[in-house]
Amino acid sequence: MDTAISNSTLGAIELKLAKIISIIFHPLLMPTYGFLIILYTKNYFSTFTPTNLKLVILSVTFIFTFVLPAINALILLKMGRIKSLEMKTNNERITPYGSATVYYFALYYLFYNAGFPSVFKVVVLGAAISILIILVINFKWKISAHTAGIGGIAGAITGLIYRLQIDVHFILMLVLFIAGIVGYARLKLNAHTPSQIYLGFFLGLSVELLLMIFY
Repeated sequence: MDTAISNSTLGAIELKLAKIISIIFHPLLMPTYGFLIILYTKNYFSTFTPTNLKLVILSVTFIFTFVLPAINALILLKMGRIKSLEMKTNNERITPYGSATVYYFALYYLFYNAGFPSVFKVVVLGAAISILIILVINFKWKISAHTAGIGGIAGAITGLIYRLQIDVHFILMLVLFIAGIVGYARLKLNAHTPSQIYLGFFLGLSVELLLMIFY
């Protein structure tokens, strides 16, 4: 009896932890996290980017990639177009993903016209392309946007290591560890199958890495 209660309690704790992890590492936060890593770890961009410009980049990125899509999702929830912010069904995801894609491409356009260094444009463009691909796949099949987001950060960091020969291997290992945790959380919540988890990560990683190398 005590063992059954203990197992039930442990399971509830694991589910709650999985939900917290899914919120902390929400895909809409990944571009902001990516820029935090680029701007505040020891590398060329963090050294030569003025503090005020760092704040502008982070603020604008947060607004376009999180605040605006989040507001859009809340409006859809209020209108009854989606049943919850988790958007468990494919149909519920179409409009939010579509609007997020527009916001992400708008941010890329803004960065492009502002003449920002290519690394910032690449990260946003990669995120926009990844969301667009996820949106298209979503019409037939679900894919994990969470692991695509963390995979994108891993791809961007790998590209920076290759392109600029900077030593951020520890950060990359940490991101890969977090990717494993995020994948486990999504599986624990029954949000995705293992194949959807792996494909999401591979999609985010490959898009950002290829852009970082060839852009």
